[in-house]
Amino acid sequence: MTRMSASTTPKVLSTPNQHIASRFSFGVNEYLISDIGSSRSATKWLERQFAWSKLGDTKGDAVINWFPHLRDQPAKAWTNHQNEDHTAYAYGRDLCAYTLAMKVATRRQVREVMADVWSNLFYIPMGEGRSFPWRYSFDAMIRSRSLGSFRSLLRGAVLHPAMSGWLNNSSNTKYGINENLGRELLELFTVGRPAGYDEDDVKNSARILTGFRVKMFDSFAASYDPELHYVGRIRVLGFSHANSSKDGRTAVNAYLDYLARHPATATRIARRLCVRFVSDTPSSSIVSAVAKAYRASDTDIKATLRALVRHPDFQASKRKKVRTPIEDVVNAARVLGLRPTGCSTERSFPLHLLWMAEGVGQSQFGWPRPDGFPETSAIWASPARVLRSWNNHYDLAGNWWRSAEVYLPARKDQLPSAWPRALGQLVEHQARMLLGRGAPSDLQSAVASALNLPLAYEFNSAAEVTEWTWALIRGAVLNLPEGMLR
Repeated sequence: MTRMSASTTPKVLSTPNQHIASRFSFGVNEYLISDIGSSRSATKWLERQFAWSKLGDTKGDAVINWFPHLRDQPAKAWTNHQNEDHTAYAYGRDLCAYTLAMKVATRRQVREVMADVWSNLFYIPMGEGRSFPWRYSFDAMIRSRSLGSFRSLLRGAVLHPAMSGWLNNSSNTKYGINENLGRELLELFTVGRPAGYDEDDVKNSARILTGFRVKMFDSFAASYDPELHYVGRIRVLGFSHANSSKDGRTAVNAYLDYLARHPATATRIARRLCVRFVSDTPSSSIVSAVAKAYRASDTDIKATLRALVRHPDFQASKRKKVRTPIEDVVNAARVLGLRPTGCSTERSFPLHLLWMAEGVGQSQFGWPRPDGFPETSAIWASPARVLRSWNNHYDLAGNWWRSAEVYLPARKDQLPSAWPRALGQLVEHQARMLLGRGAPSDLQSAVASALNLPLAYEFNSAAEVTEWTWALIRGAVLNLPEGMLR
């Protein structure tokens, strides 16, 4: 690939292509731009990304190898925790660092974005004591089904041992109903409160989920025990099932499919996707169009996203969503050309990304409740957050944390190949590289003032661009409002 930075004025994506790439990736770097170029448009790139299993992803595939404990069997994970060889917190931290590294490194950006969307819907916090031995397995299931059907995803998430532990379904039996998962299935995962379910519906929702077991605080082995399943007719909203067999899994699957296909679920999922990808206050027009595609395709996620992207409200929403702190540090890493290469020390780059985001107010899988992080922009736009993100941009631009296990591209390889270059030209060059657009005049003036140099000041070679000058230019570019919007 010919590096974009070699050009004095790097080419940028068209505004519509930049918009799609920005919303459906964790950062539009030159490799992603190259992928879009080979696809001929961002819409066609999106279709190639939908077929993620056909995309080679050497860098993304390597990330799990840096976290060998994540693939420990549940019994081994529990033993390690008891012996303090690798605690529940350590497993959780590994998962967080792995997730951030994947967001930076993977070529399968759309799959990773959708894994983030669904992980926040079917939310389980890091290091939680009843779920941690199964948590990586849950994450892998979410990722593998993130662009399939919502029906399949709902089954995988609700019936997974990690969710059974986190929301206490492992202790939900015909002898003692635990309503936790049955309630959240209705309230958070599918139809939502406006659907009008009542307390009897919640109890029946819990009853049908009985029989799924996890040997808590022992081997964490998962199983299904027909002797513990509640038998008898179940009615929830418009769903009815005889539920006459001790093995209630057929009834459970019918119930989950019913909820996945429910019109209220279609509207709720459509609205959630529109808030994530379009606007904090999406119009009824786009929500209706996306919900219609969801139902017409029998909950197919790709078809649902196509309807969202085709709607005029999507293109009208350019640069109107604020990146969360996690999205911001990952985006900065990607566009700056930083890439994790391992995670074996406390100074490793994935851990530094984790701590940077945490310092701004968002730790990966650190939300304490089952409803997941807010998806709206306003909550992430406080003055304190902005100031802390500005500091992160400078830290990343200059690698001022002196991170280990990170690929740092040579400065000369991210600058023009033709010299001399004026200061104003370098600011313009980096705005195109990092933001995908030119530098406004006030940014150029601010950089010149900070460096106490005229905009016309000429650098005769890349070697004359000092580390301080380089970090200040790039940090200032990322600190533009456009740098924090997607």
